[in-house]
Amino acid sequence: MTRLQFARFTVGLLVASSIHVFAQPIDPDYQAFLQAKGEAPWIIANADHPLANSAYRPIPPLATFPADTAKRDLGFALFHDTSLSSDGTVACNTCHMGMMGGTDGMTIARGVNGERGSRNTPTVFNAAFNFRQFWDGRAFDLDTQSIEPITNPVEMGHNLEVVINNLQADTRYTALFEQAYSDGVTVANLANALSQHTKDMTRTDSPFNDYLTDSNNQLSEQAMRGKERFNAVGCVSCHNGINLGGNSYQPVASSLSTALQYALPGEQGLAERTGREQDQLVFKVPQLHNVAMTAPYYHDGSVGTLPDAIRRMANHQSGRVLSDEDVADITAFLTTLNSAFFNTGMHNMNNSQLQDAMRRQMPDAMGQGHMMHDQEHMQHMRHMQNGHHAPAVNDTENNATHQHGAH
Repeated sequence: MTRLQFARFTVGLLVASSIHVFAQPIDPDYQAFLQAKGEAPWIIANADHPLANSAYRPIPPLATFPADTAKRDLGFALFHDTSLSSDGTVACNTCHMGMMGGTDGMTIARGVNGERGSRNTPTVFNAAFNFRQFWDGRAFDLDTQSIEPITNPVEMGHNLEVVINNLQADTRYTALFEQAYSDGVTVANLANALSQHTKDMTRTDSPFNDYLTDSNNQLSEQAMRGKERFNAVGCVSCHNGINLGGNSYQPVASSLSTALQYALPGEQGLAERTGREQDQLVFKVPQLHNVAMTAPYYHDGSVGTLPDAIRRMANHQSGRVLSDEDVADITAFLTTLNSAFFNTGMHNMNNSQLQDAMRRQMPDAMGQGHMMHDQEHMQHMRHMQNGHHAPAVNDTENNATHQHGAH
């Protein structure tokens, strides 16, 4: 074969290969993700830290990620506003409550009209460090994730065009949007503002993060034993990295027959969107920051306590039967992942005090955007209670005091 013939042959192969590649179906979300311009994903934060190549990497301070104060204020207001739901009773923080570790304490989430969802509510705290969003990873970033609950018929059940029209008709919101974005109220800007608030729900003040940041910050002897057992049993093989999870897909159990014990009717996990048999009951691995605050556990909320989740995961994933001492030690270790933010007495705060506490956690002074006031908050909490799946509320006229609900 001459050089010219070889060159023509090579070009032919490349053209054929390109035609084959372009003939494949294109995922529009993935295409948008590839073409997006903006900040680097937070999962690579602290990539130059000495611990970056070890099992655990500390989360840098939230101030490391600069954000426009106007976007922060707008995102905070939208996140707590029930008008984003079709019946005006559900806000983002209905299911992602700060005092519940960014979850709702329910087995399965409830939405408008008491509609029952299909999965347990994952925490939004530190969610910005996950490689994908939702249990099945169908959202590539927080902007994409933020919009879906608004239109989901069993969550907020609203029409996006109507939502945008309502926001454009609200002079408070048009002013906030115009301050934050040059093109004002748009779907993309609504998504971005909501995702900004989720990013602001990052917490770095846990004993374990302090320990990773500075080895002079020691954990208790029991917590250190628990960390060693956590590693030895194999938990760290899935729960690792900056978020101790949130960076891979794994099956609920090492065998499908065991995994089926945790399958609600129709549940397929990742297979629902990939169509691959090997993805049956495979889910994004949950991140573990503040995990002691987010019971019940698993995608279906079927495991009520952290010790029980530890026992089950060790047995189902590693084939290990843990002693009571092992479970207690690992529980003690995982409790060190709790942010000190949850030790501020927030469970006894009324709604205004809680939101003020949330604001004080932000790295800059935030404005006073439209928030869901006590009466509005009481309205949607009553709605959730009517579905018998909400935390108890002390229904005083102007003081909704939050308490833990039974898991």
